[in-house]
Amino acid sequence: MPAYPLFDAYPRLATLPLAGIFTTATPVQPLPGHDRAWVKRDDLSNAEFGGNKIRKLDLLLGEARAQQRRCLLAFGYSGSNFVAATAWHGRKLGMDTIGLLLPQADAPYVADNLATSRAAGAELAVGGSTGALLAQAVARSLRRLATQGRWPYWMPPGGSTPLGALGFVNAAFELRAQIEAGLCPEPERIHVAFSSMGTVAGLAVGLALAGLRSRVVAVQVVSDRFASGAKLDALIGRTQRLLRQLDPAIPAIAAPVEIRTEFFGRDYAVPTPATTEAMRVFGQALGARSDSAYSGKALAGFYADLAIGAPGPTLYWHTFNAAARPGGG
Repeated sequence: MPAYPLFDAYPRLATLPLAGIFTTATPVQPLPGHDRAWVKRDDLSNAEFGGNKIRKLDLLLGEARAQQRRCLLAFGYSGSNFVAATAWHGRKLGMDTIGLLLPQADAPYVADNLATSRAAGAELAVGGSTGALLAQAVARSLRRLATQGRWPYWMPPGGSTPLGALGFVNAAFELRAQIEAGLCPEPERIHVAFSSMGTVAGLAVGLALAGLRSRVVAVQVVSDRFASGAKLDALIGRTQRLLRQLDPAIPAIAAPVEIRTEFFGRDYAVPTPATTEAMRVFGQALGARSDSAYSGKALAGFYADLAIGAPGPTLYWHTFNAAARPGGG
C-alpha cells in the first residue's frame, strides 16, 4: 500500500516535499476479546521512533529541508513525544533542534523522551509559561540567525499546523484503502486523543474527502485553553484553505467530531483510575505501550464505550510510539 494515497486521489498535492520518515501504512488489527473493535497502530509508523507525530513531521521536516533550514524549533511539555521525535528525526536529516518545554507531572515516558532528545543533541529549556517560552524562542532564534545565517523552522506543539494536519488527511485515505482491502469494517466511531488538534482536524477533513461515514470521538487530554471546539473548527478551516490553495477542486467538507471531556481528570498527564486500568488491559491485549498523557486517556474513553455496548464497529487510533527509546537504548 502506498504511503500517500491522498496523492493518488489529488495528484496536485504530490508536489509537497517529504522528509521520507513515513514510508508505509500502519497496521490495523482486531482488538482481542472484542468482536467489533479494531486498533490503528500508529505506534509502528517508524521503526526507530514512531507514533502519530511522524505523519505530521514527514511534511513539516520536508518543508524545513526544502527551505534549507538548519535548525528546528519545537514546543511541548517536558515529556513531549513531538519534541523527542523532532530531535531524533531532524538530526538524521542534518538539522539540530531547540526544544522549549512546559513543566508537567512526572511519568515513566518523560525520562525516555528527554533522553531521546538529549541523545539527538537537542538544546532543551524549560519555561514556566507560554509567554516565557516565546521570549526564549525569539532569543534563541536570533542566536541561530547570527551563527547559522538562517532563522529556525518554528513548529507549534504537536506540529499541528495545516501542513502537519495533512498527514492525517492522508491517514483517512489510508484507512479507506484498508477497509476496501477487508482488513477492517468501516468504523462508526474513531477514538483518538485530542490535544494539539492536528490529528483530529486532519482526520475530520480526510474522512469526509475519502467518503467515509465515520465520526471522530476526540478524547480531551489537555486543558481547554489549548484544545477546544472553537480552536478545532479554526484549524479545520485553515487546513481546508491550504488544500484548496494546492488544488481548488478539493471541497471544503469535514466529518463530525464529538469532543469527550470526562476522561481528562484533574491535570495533564495525571492518570485517572480509568486511565491506569485501560493502559493495563490494552498492554495485556496487544503488548503495546501507552502513556498517561495521551493514549491512556483516549483508551479510557474507548473502553468505556465498549463497556456500554455502543453500536457498530469502532476503532481506536493508537498514537504513542512503540519503542521507549530509539534503538532500544
